[in-house]
Amino acid sequence: MKEPQNFLSYVEISTKLASIVPFLVGVGFALYRFGSIRPWQTFIFFIAMFLFDMTTTAINNHVGHRETGRKPHYPSGVSIALIFSMGTLAAVLGIYLAYMTDIVVLLAGVFCFAIGIIYSYGPLPISRTPFGELFTTVEAIIIPFIAVQISHPLINISFARYSGEVVAGANGWDLLAFVIVTAPLACSIANIMLANNICDLDEDEQVKRYTLPFFIGAKQALHLYALLYIVAFVFIGAGVLLGIMPLFSAVTAIIAGWVVRKNVVRFFAVQDKGQTFFTSIINFLIICVPHALWFWAGWLLELYSVHRF
Repeated sequence: MKEPQNFLSYVEISTKLASIVPFLVGVGFALYRFGSIRPWQTFIFFIAMFLFDMTTTAINNHVGHRETGRKPHYPSGVSIALIFSMGTLAAVLGIYLAYMTDIVVLLAGVFCFAIGIIYSYGPLPISRTPFGELFTTVEAIIIPFIAVQISHPLINISFARYSGEVVAGANGWDLLAFVIVTAPLACSIANIMLANNICDLDEDEQVKRYTLPFFIGAKQALHLYALLYIVAFVFIGAGVLLGIMPLFSAVTAIIAGWVVRKNVVRFFAVQDKGQTFFTSIINFLIICVPHALWFWAGWLLELYSVHRF
């Protein structure tokens, strides 16, 4: 039992909700708005996404153990072999998925791979810069985008065989709806990173890790933290009013808003990894899990109504 537990700790399995929830939002949005998905392609994407998420976490832990001197989960050779195996399998599945769908999925996957790797690895990882929060939103946008794109293309790119011309197009309303739906995810995930960096501000300065709170100051970082939650709820309200999200989303947003407000006040009082950082994760779950589930519930209700009548 020790070895599986060690591996799960190595890939930080408890953090994978940050990718599973955006996946559920993307699939739920596709079902609710378009009425169907491509099951096999969606399954392949989930496996590839999950493997790549574990790969990036493993890279982060491998590099982090070398830099901090903490005891590693595995010897260096084993660690590199695991990273290579998971990353290669994720890449193969991603290429297979692109073969079954379109070039947009391939481009989005390559972009996601590149961001995931340079986020934690290289001469200047993104996580050590003031752009960490911005790039964490990639996960909140690219994952649901691919989940929708593989079944119902939001963006189309085609090549003229003889002239070599590239033709690109998009469904404007569906793309706008997608942006409104994923904005609460982006804000909530960015705030997990921002809360982490606020809590680690003093420690990060000592190891020359200059994140966003270092440049704008802890006070302004806290104001940004609160503002991002406000933006998240504004987009949920806009989505309900425009008919993009189920009406029940407004009800859960009101309840979530009350809890989030209490957690923000608590975090403003004390910014500590052990005492208050977890409130950002609770906020993510209480905003985004119902956000995902109501799309699925709305689709099931419509499906039931169609079969009943």
